[in-house]
Amino acid sequence: MKVRSEIDIVLEIAKKEGWKDCEVFGYGDMITQPQESKGWKLIPADLYKYSIPIQAAGRLHQIINAGVRVQGVIIADDERRKEFEPAPAKPRVSLPSLKPIVAAIGKALLGLIHSVRAIASFFGKALLGLICIAVAVTLVALLAFALINYFWPVMLLGFCIVLGTGKATGTKFDPKLVILVDDGCGGTAWVSLFTWYE
Repeated sequence: MKVRSEIDIVLEIAKKEGWKDCEVFGYGDMITQPQESKGWKLIPADLYKYSIPIQAAGRLHQIINAGVRVQGVIIADDERRKEFEPAPAKPRVSLPSLKPIVAAIGKALLGLIHSVRAIASFFGKALLGLICIAVAVTLVALLAFALINYFWPVMLLGFCIVLGTGKATGTKFDPKLVILVDDGCGGTAWVSLFTWYE
């Protein structure tokens, strides 16, 4: 009876989802500083200064949700290409803004307060205000708890995306998001999870 390794799980998910750009990139331990190897510039994701597509973060999140223990995330820029051949334009996905959601919640709360204000006394209004504040604080605390405990890898990539947004890349590479997972033989495999074109 063979136990599936984490690299097997990643490759099975990739096959099931149709991620044709997912492949074993190499083997080795996590790096802490950018370095070059065989025509690739390897950069730890937290040090990458350009934007990372949200689709890459989505794939990483899916892998983590499948129970794979990701040991590190690296961006690999291909420096072997001397001439850049532009790939077909891929749609960019932007992170949703919280502004419309907050505005809608604010309007709903204001509508509720105005309706109750016409009927309630000063004491009733004060009590309702305290209840609204308590509910709002509880919702914010629950949201923060969920984000911190369940979505930290995506938040890390989101932070990298925000840092890189709006900066001119000036690069002619096809970067890859590479994750490090257990190879099932006591080593660490580097798996290219997503490739995009700058």
